Amino acid sequence: ELEAVNCVLEGKGDWNTKAIAMSGQSFVETITLIKIMIQNFHLFFDLKGMESQINHLKRLTIASSNVFMVPCELAKHFSSLQYLDFHDNLLVNNRLDETICNGSWPSLQTLNLSQNSLKSLEKTANFTSRLPKLNNLDISQNNFRGIPDACEWPKTLKYLNLSSTQIPKVTGCIPATLEVLDVSANNLKEFRLQLPNLKELYLTRNQLKTLPGAMPIPNLVALSVRRNKLNSFSKEEFESFKRLELLDASDNNFICSCEFLSFIHHEAGIGRVLVGWPDKYVCDSPLAVRGAQVGAVRLSLMECHRSLVVSLVCVLVFLAILLLVALGYKYHVVWYLRMTWAWL
Repeated sequence: ELEAVNCVLEGKGDWNTKAIAMSGQSFVETITLIKIMIQNFHLFFDLKGMESQINHLKRLTIASSNVFMVPCELAKHFSSLQYLDFHDNLLVNNRLDETICNGSWPSLQTLNLSQNSLKSLEKTANFTSRLPKLNNLDISQNNFRGIPDACEWPKTLKYLNLSSTQIPKVTGCIPATLEVLDVSANNLKEFRLQLPNLKELYLTRNQLKTLPGAMPIPNLVALSVRRNKLNSFSKEEFESFKRLELLDASDNNFICSCEFLSFIHHEAGIGRVLVGWPDKYVCDSPLAVRGAQVGAVRLSLMECHRSLVVSLVCVLVFLAILLLVALGYKYHVVWYLRMTWAWL
């Protein structure tokens, strides 16, 4: 394993390719380079002649180092690489066509391109579709803004991170093969995708007012809707997720209505499903219980059944008046009152 952090390269990268070839293949499997600076970048040679040193490499991280491309011919020699991390660099879509050319990175399974300068989600998907074994892709914190209705992705893709990419909605561009999808921090107002294989869905820091429908994602095991605009969720919504084991609905402004509280208090085992329960579940209204934990709030009969209580009181008052009238009629109360008034 080779690791270099916060290094400044002052040379030109003028490799002795003959000596490298005579030394035989390298058996280094992991290389990590973070915050590498090449002072005389315009004089730096490429990596031709180093092909024998990268054939057995399995994990490569080059982060925060201003990488903007990898030559196609060099990329084809990373024949054993399974993990590639290029986060926080300067990759753009035009250069990505060269970096991920046909025949490059043939064994790659995990690719991290987060925090780069990618602008087109459609082009990014198309380029990564050239990777025949890719199953985990992180393209978060790129400024895509738009999202097309359809995209071409690797057929093996199972994990996709699209968080903080400013996409305004989710469309059929999201591949149906996914098992894990993260679209957090995108200001999404709804989620209605048909993803039959999806097991984990992360919707943190969006604008959702309700839980996503369960029918399009029948195999969901974990769901996060933390920090949205969720006011409550019903027993029917909760129980529609047949396989749900973890639900993170914390840090929302809950309206602690009688229906919501009744469901929370009587749903068996809900504390084991809700992530952050009970500390992160707080009432925002009614005003009398604002700031109190949802699980600790008990509303009175008057608060929960105001109309019923008012109706009951009115009926009792009416019956009391009716009873007084009946008693007055039976015992001639009116006659006695008249006689008393006349005597006075």
